[in-house]
Amino acid sequence: MLPRAGAAELLDVATRRGWVDARTARVTRIAAVPVLVVVVVVWLVVSVLRAGGAGQPPLFAEFVDSSSNSYLDVQLDSSAKSYGAFSAVLPGKGRVWPKGRVQTTQRSDGVVELRYDGIGYQDPYVRPGGGDEDPAVRRPPPPRVPVRFAGQVDPVRHAASVDVWVNGLRSHIAAPGQVGGAEGVVDDFLGAMRTGDWNELYDIESTYMRNGSKRSTFLTDLSNGGAVTTISDARTLGPTTYSNPAGVSYARTPVRFTYGDGPAAT
Repeated sequence: MLPRAGAAELLDVATRRGWVDARTARVTRIAAVPVLVVVVVVWLVVSVLRAGGAGQPPLFAEFVDSSSNSYLDVQLDSSAKSYGAFSAVLPGKGRVWPKGRVQTTQRSDGVVELRYDGIGYQDPYVRPGGGDEDPAVRRPPPPRVPVRFAGQVDPVRHAASVDVWVNGLRSHIAAPGQVGGAEGVVDDFLGAMRTGDWNELYDIESTYMRNGSKRSTFLTDLSNGGAVTTISDARTLGPTTYSNPAGVSYARTPVRFTYGDGPAAT
């Protein structure tokens, strides 16, 4: 069974770094329910990878062009004020995004056409392949640049074909479709959790999840993670199910974490 001290240690870390508020921490301490501890463990694993506890990522559909190592994120929730907003990461250019509203046209087949021609922003420090950027280094504000964007995306197939001009220089992003393999990633993740292989866990996570967190920092934080290190088993409880709201594909797998060994295991 997981000692209360282990959960308290995790809650202290989560509260200090701003991942949970003080009231939530107090309620969790009082309850001391294993499922709540699991939630805290997940907060720890995810938040350590998120550049010092950054907020939840926006609900953007992502289109990956593996041939050019570039990708495109687009807000495809038509109920959102930012509908049509995009962020493109391009080799040699970093991340670019628009300052103003993007013109959108949804066709009868579900494909969304996007157009933008105006001022945008460019963050040249972002690299398509990710990397161990030092979060302590202060960067200058992203400069404004002329950005032109034209193309179409298919939220259902996760296919895209768009052209992006930054300072008059054109780049093309072509995403052929949804990539499979979610079950394999889940298996690798659970295997890393069972064995405490935090180095493997760092490799499994996406570049967004680990952006701003150096490998050495991640390994140290997880190795000293209290309750995380008491996990003795991690298994799936059922099949993976899929959903696709607003062009964002989710693979959900029910899992069970076991803390401790023998009769006292939780």
